[in-house]
This record gives sequence, structure tokens and C-alpha cells, in this order.
Amino acid sequence: MLVWLNGRVVAARAARISALDRGLLHGDGVYDTWRTYGGEPFALGAHLRRLAAAARRLELPGPGDASAWRVRTRRLLRRNGLANGAARLTITRGDAGTAPMPARSAPPTILLTVRALPAGLAGQQTRGIRVTLLPFARDAGAGWGAVKLVGHASAVVGRMLAARRRADEGLYVTPAGLVTEGTTSNVFIVERGRLVTPPADGSILEGVTRELVLRLARRAGIATQERPIDVARLRRADEVFITASTIELLPVVRIDARRVGKGDPGPTTRVLQDHYRTCVASRFSHD
Repeated sequence: MLVWLNGRVVAARAARISALDRGLLHGDGVYDTWRTYGGEPFALGAHLRRLAAAARRLELPGPGDASAWRVRTRRLLRRNGLANGAARLTITRGDAGTAPMPARSAPPTILLTVRALPAGLAGQQTRGIRVTLLPFARDAGAGWGAVKLVGHASAVVGRMLAARRRADEGLYVTPAGLVTEGTTSNVFIVERGRLVTPPADGSILEGVTRELVLRLARRAGIATQERPIDVARLRRADEVFITASTIELLPVVRIDARRVGKGDPGPTTRVLQDHYRTCVASRFSHD
């Protein structure tokens, strides 16, 4: 694998950052990930705007011009032999001191990586997946949930627990019993034809795909609502699906041992999957 690190394309195994990089020592950094289709980034501007907002929150330099990252993403995909994949841009404060308070100004560490899509994704989009309810909330508290910080231990532990339970994703559950989001996804339910998702109130990540799905639903005449979802409500839902840039919309057909609806992807989910694919195709046909 080749990566783009601080202006140079190098082999991942040969790439070097300081042992005192604050991204490693303190999680002092932010990142964002976008999907690519046929070697072209999708919704790059929206992802970079979100990354820039996160960087401002930490008083880090922003990613800069979208056109430059479009070119870098294309080139890195090509050199790695990928077309349909995912790109991740990470910015850390670099080697600026080991104490919590930065001791000095230092050049940031800027890293762009690309990877292949999850194996079997197309089949999961067709058949649906199983999720598990995690016995803990996301480790980013209120006010920080909308920031994609480099350190997210709850996602790592959540995914390991999901794998042990033979699930494809884990959904965070707060002590109050609210289902907020997945370890790397946003969650939606369908109730009597209405689409419901937890509110973007600073406690969850405001996914780019989440927002696009809400817009597509409204255009399709599907009623939408942003309100809290507790465990009981999730289990009663007619349909459940999760969203993220890399996976688009994934139907959820089982929550732990409990079947969702009839155990198959529901009609509203299917409609929104079709609208999403049409949106992607339309974006690239206009480029």
C-alpha cells in the first residue's frame, strides 16, 4: 500500500512520523473519510467542510482546497490499483510537545490513505446485516459527538464485541437506554412509513450520508423525523438501516437474536437505496 504523507507518496511500511506525534500521544487530531466511485471522490466538498470544522474546534490547520485533495485522491487510488474504495484524510498537531498543553508550534502531520471497500458489501446491501446492541455509549460526550477525533476507543471495542457476537455492526446504547449511532454509522428506523433518526444535537456524528439520505427521503415524499430512539422503539421498528459513506445504506434484518420486521430489507429502505444510487450516478454524469 502507498500513502500520501506530508506531501510525498511513500510505501505505508516505510512511512514515518515522530514517536512524539500528538496524534499518537493524545489523540490530538481529526480525520474524515469519503467514498470513491470509478476513481472519483464522492461528496468530497461536504467531507472537507466537516473536517475543516473539526480542525477549527481543535485549533488545527484545515485541509485547504478541495481540488487539491481530489487530485491527490485520484492519484493515490490509481497508484494503489483501486477505483471503488474509501479515502481517509488525517490531520494531527504533529510533534508539538508531550504534555496536554502544546509546548510549541509545529508542522502538522497530514496523512491520506485509501483502502478497498469491505468484502461482500454488495451482498450485504441486498440481504441485510445483523447488528448488536452495545452495553455502553460512545466515548465522545455531549458537545464532542459531532467531531471525528482520531481517538475513538469505544468504536474499536464496540467492533470487537460485535465480531464476537457474529454481528456486522454495534449500536451504542446510553445509560438511559437510547440508541444513538453505530461505531462507524448512523442509524435509521422506519415506523408506519415514516423515517426516524436520532437528532444531530452535538451528541452524534452528523454523517454526510445521513444528511443526504434525509434530503432524498423528503424529495421522495417520505416523512422524516429527528428524535431520540430507545431500545424498545428500535426493536418495534418496521425497518432499520444504517448509513455511512463507505457502505451507503445497509438494511438491518436482525438485532441480536431478534428479527427486524419480516427479516428482510423493507420497502422504504429499498426505495432509498435506489434513490441513493441514482444520486451518485447523477453527480458523476454532470462532472
